[in-house]
Amino acid sequence: MKISIPALTLALSLLAGCAASREIQVRNALTNAGLSRPMAECMAEPLARDLSASQLRALARVGKIAESEVRDLSQRQILDLFRRDLDPETVALVVRSGLGCLLRS
Repeated sequence: MKISIPALTLALSLLAGCAASREIQVRNALTNAGLSRPMAECMAEPLARDLSASQLRALARVGKIAESEVRDLSQRQILDLFRRDLDPETVALVVRSGLGCLLRS
């Protein structure tokens, strides 16, 4: 299963709100961004649990930037944007969650 950078970027841009159930909100955002339901369910729990509200807001900001310019950015540029604008812990949690789910599928 291949996850595209634009789909992941869109999903991350939708993660800003922290309503009643963060996990459901994260899962729905990932699904709406084009991830399969099983992948979205797998990634939602650790992201909702491990990312703080401020980390989710930072992801949303980066996602909005990347989403608005995604056609003009290479995958390398999107990754550079993530590294530049997100703290290392956030990047590590997102990558670890995605890779862990890929390995389990």
